Amino acid sequence: MTNPNDPYNQGRPQQPGYPPQAPPLNESELRRPARPKSVDTAYLLWLVAAGVGVVANLIGFLTAEAVARETLKEFNLGSTAVDVQPSYGSLIFSLAIAVVWVLVVMQMRKGANWARILLTVLGGIAAILGLIGLLAIGILFAVGFLGVLQALLGLVQLVAIVGAIVFMFKSDSNYYFKAA
Repeated sequence: MTNPNDPYNQGRPQQPGYPPQAPPLNESELRRPARPKSVDTAYLLWLVAAGVGVVANLIGFLTAEAVARETLKEFNLGSTAVDVQPSYGSLIFSLAIAVVWVLVVMQMRKGANWARILLTVLGGIAAILGLIGLLAIGILFAVGFLGVLQALLGLVQLVAIVGAIVFMFKSDSNYYFKAA
């Protein structure tokens, strides 16, 4: 028989005037929820965006001089004989950023809400800059095949980032991040 002051037989006396203690959690309540498909889709979209960004930066490394020449010609800024050399430092920096990006994406997949917030803020900034970058799409198309490829990769990256942000905030994703 149970004691009215201890309905769950937890052995501790119930203090008068307080409701009974909550029952202990069962095994299913202690486990984390299964990762929803929307989080996996966001994860894959972030990886696609990072990979496309690395490839676009490599192509940008190869087309830097042609883009500079085309920009000067487009805006009538003088000589077309430009001595622009691609920067190895910027290439190494962009690769390091991509590595950190992938590490944060992996934390997001594990349920870290701070990673979801960081990716949302930085992804939003990247999306805004990508939209501004669309203004230069004509210059990239004028460079030739590599310029066209760089412009198309920029569009793919923009769509992947926006899609990843949307999938990170679907209702099943919200439940997953709150429970983690």
